[in-house]
Amino acid sequence: LYFHAKLLGDVFGIYCARRTKDGWSEPQRLKLPSGLEADNLFSPTISSNNRTIFVLRSKPAEAKKKEPCKELLLFEKNKEGEWIGPKYLPKEFNTGCQETPFISADNNSLYFSSKRIDIDKNTGKKIADDDSYNIYFARRIDENNWYYPVYVAAVNTEFDNLSPMVNSASDYFICNTKTGKKQATKIFTLPLPADKKPAQTFVVKGSITDLYSKEPVEAGISVQNAITSVLQGDFETDYAGKYSIILTQGTFYKLDFSNAGYSHTYYYKDLNFSEKSKEQTFDLALYNNVTLELNIYDNELFYPVSPTVTIVDSLTRQAVATDRIVNVSKGKYNCKLNIGNIYKIAIQSDDFEPYEIYFDLRTDVLYSNFEKSLELKAARKILDLNVTDNEGANILPVNIDVKNLNRDENAASIVKYDNSGKPSLSLRTNNRYELNITKKGYTYYNTTLDIQTTVRENLDVKLEQLTTQTKMVFNNITFETNSAELNAESYAELNRLVEFMKNNPELKIEISAHTDDVGSDAYNIRLSDKRAESVVKFLMSNEIGKNHLQSKGYGKSQPLVPNNSDENRAKNRRVEIKIIENTTN
Repeated sequence: LYFHAKLLGDVFGIYCARRTKDGWSEPQRLKLPSGLEADNLFSPTISSNNRTIFVLRSKPAEAKKKEPCKELLLFEKNKEGEWIGPKYLPKEFNTGCQETPFISADNNSLYFSSKRIDIDKNTGKKIADDDSYNIYFARRIDENNWYYPVYVAAVNTEFDNLSPMVNSASDYFICNTKTGKKQATKIFTLPLPADKKPAQTFVVKGSITDLYSKEPVEAGISVQNAITSVLQGDFETDYAGKYSIILTQGTFYKLDFSNAGYSHTYYYKDLNFSEKSKEQTFDLALYNNVTLELNIYDNELFYPVSPTVTIVDSLTRQAVATDRIVNVSKGKYNCKLNIGNIYKIAIQSDDFEPYEIYFDLRTDVLYSNFEKSLELKAARKILDLNVTDNEGANILPVNIDVKNLNRDENAASIVKYDNSGKPSLSLRTNNRYELNITKKGYTYYNTTLDIQTTVRENLDVKLEQLTTQTKMVFNNITFETNSAELNAESYAELNRLVEFMKNNPELKIEISAHTDDVGSDAYNIRLSDKRAESVVKFLMSNEIGKNHLQSKGYGKSQPLVPNNSDENRAKNRRVEIKIIENTTN
């Protein structure tokens, strides 16, 4: 409710009161531009889009009159919602004295009473004098321009004609007519001439509730031109969540329903074409939280992973309660998050690099469910390889084969080379790898790597040039106890030996088998002979020619270390190859 009153000081001001659940609010003085505090202001009329307000001000020169003359002032809201003005009105609006302005629902048609001398431009006859008030009509052309006010002959009488009002259908015109000092004011309802009617309007109304609680929500409604995005008006629901908005025909509208901490809903209405109905009901529900679904997986293997997920409100630094973050299945989390905040989502895992993203719910939220896929990078250790021969000289390039034992798959892509050709390995933490390095004419290197940290390290690898002095020890070729039958664990090493022989077809080698000191000399010689023969048979079965192979058992005669512990005895139980002949040029 907008009205004028003398509530503060000695002047009339413009006040606004709102109806609430508990009754009418205390009136608040309208914050019009500075400089108007000392002026008497009267008769506010506000447009249906809440963007334009007309008021009357006593003309200073006539303030001492018994019935002071008044002038029309126009104020409009800026983008920040502040009243600015007074905006320029042509002098024709304030000829004589003005009273009781009324702006119609189309926001462009203004009716007011004016006491002025008016001459018909067509006939030259006087149609009004300054002895009584008559109704005038003016129409807005665009944001800054108006047609001049015109005398509305169809509704004016010989008496004072005041307080004009157009009904919601724009069909009838209501005004008060003062017939005399001793007679009561009469109310007339008259049909408006077609050229003096406001533009047709359309009403959108409804109620807004909370999606979950079903309770009313007091929300704001912003109306824009859907084509140009120009703001047409700002509205609010009442305390019960109900609203009613008047739209003018001839525009395509976009209505944005929102509340701080709640979702947004958009409603589009195209009024470029006339409709039979004059109103439409649009009820809607807003919600104050959303569900964020996180799908977390390994960016290389595309396997889902289940790390620790922490979500913090980045503005308040408050962590989201753990019961609002639900691990639905491996790699899948559902999180309930309040609208109006910006969240930092942190992912922690020993096997992956730390990961952070921000999820901003301060913008227009149109959906109650969101899904994000997060690709985690494995935490890695860089292992720089220094490959040299027995003289300490670099012998690059070499062949490098890496196998991930956790997944039993080749991992050639983790081998990287710098500008000088020096190799390095990028190894995932908490994984085991088998590393093989070979070069034609050299011994080969094999080891197992257990990666526990991300600390960068060097690995020195020595490959000896193959000569008749070369020996290669294979501790990973083992046999059943007191038997020449190969253990299943030996085949990986034996297959590497097969590959080595195929890469070096010029070699002739002796397979040498050795035992510890347990048992008699004769027994250990026989056992080692049979074990050496088992290895030869395996090589021959894998297309290594017999003419390249010899076998010999040495029993316990050539220990690597003293046989004084179980650990040392295990080292002495071994298979070696010895180069007998190398015809490489």
